[in-house]
Amino acid sequence: MRHDWTLLCTEVQVKDTGTIDLGNVFSTLQVRNPFNPSARAEHLIFDPPAILLSQWTVEFDSDQRLHTAIVQLVAPGGDRILWGDELEFDLRGKAIFHMIYLLNNLPLVGKGIYEFHVYLKPYGPIGEWGRTCLTIG
Repeated sequence: MRHDWTLLCTEVQVKDTGTIDLGNVFSTLQVRNPFNPSARAEHLIFDPPAILLSQWTVEFDSDQRLHTAIVQLVAPGGDRILWGDELEFDLRGKAIFHMIYLLNNLPLVGKGIYEFHVYLKPYGPIGEWGRTCLTIG
């Protein structure tokens, strides 16, 4: 199985033809409190929800099965995982798989580059995996 790409956006529509329409792809956000500019934000609420989107391609017949995947958010500096989730990639009878993961909010630990990791559980981040970053300034 091959990871093709991972990104953040606010709109996605996968069509029957296999094409994808994306809206508002982003990698940088300015987070501030308009009532107290010096206050440090602890959570970023996405309204509408942000979407973590990842595309994977089947390379071998043995890939066409159910896979366990891990999605993680890594703090700036890469020193800790802020949250993680486990989900299934169902590639039975498919050549391409799109993981669409809704992000309603994001825990913040300060300014910096937050990394989203998507990988297959048995291989961890040493095998095929996806990554996208979000800069909070």
